[in-house]
Amino acid sequence: MALVLPWAPALAQNIYRPQDTSSALASFDVLGVRLGMSETDAVAAIRQRFPAGTKDANGRLIQLRVSDYQLTSPRTQARVRAGVRFDLGPDPKPGKFSGSSNFNFIKLLVHEGRVWAVWRDDQGARYPYEQTVAEVQAKYRGAVPIPSAFMLVNGGSISREPGPPAIDGLQLYAGHCIAPPLASSSSGDKISLDPACNKAFHWAYQPRIEGGVKVMASGRVQLVDLEQGRLFMRFLASASGNMAADKPRTTDAKL
Repeated sequence: MALVLPWAPALAQNIYRPQDTSSALASFDVLGVRLGMSETDAVAAIRQRFPAGTKDANGRLIQLRVSDYQLTSPRTQARVRAGVRFDLGPDPKPGKFSGSSNFNFIKLLVHEGRVWAVWRDDQGARYPYEQTVAEVQAKYRGAVPIPSAFMLVNGGSISREPGPPAIDGLQLYAGHCIAPPLASSSSGDKISLDPACNKAFHWAYQPRIEGGVKVMASGRVQLVDLEQGRLFMRFLASASGNMAADKPRTTDAKL
């Protein structure tokens, strides 16, 4: 005899991320880039967002560098162009460990000339909490806040006790989505295109109280069309996904 638990359906439903019931995702953009935008227009939007002389949240001059974003074909082991990468910091010095550079970037993932994901990692950011939350909620209407608590920081000391309630981001999905599809580390990127998930938006920063001041610290944003992403991954795994003769292009952005 099967044991029927009255809370089981609710528990199963809760593993999925908030659903887009009004097609709000169609209007979302990250740094002026929308899903389905041409690569040319998307690159122009990013360059326009960071004109010459732009400084980051810590007052450092941004040095925008543009290169091909590449992934490895699981079939051929060739490096395949998958889009465009923008690095916002200086070139790593020769002989220095540069893994941390994979936490401060913008990546445009492209299939057949159209953007299927825009992905930003924003290491070291510091933005005023109330202002940032208000602006983001106004821009991404329909996205659901992610409840959290402030991290309490005094000098170099971090309290073990959580601070007052806060939100650490917004999220919205289309389909049965369990987690954001994109993640970065010092060793590389992880792209998980859940077949039950169709589109994803995830904006997450770290709410902190630093010396009595509320800020949004280092974070990340991603807007992803997983359906188009799966088409690209099928191309990547096919015999066509072999561009070993193509050399990666790395240039300074001409702003």
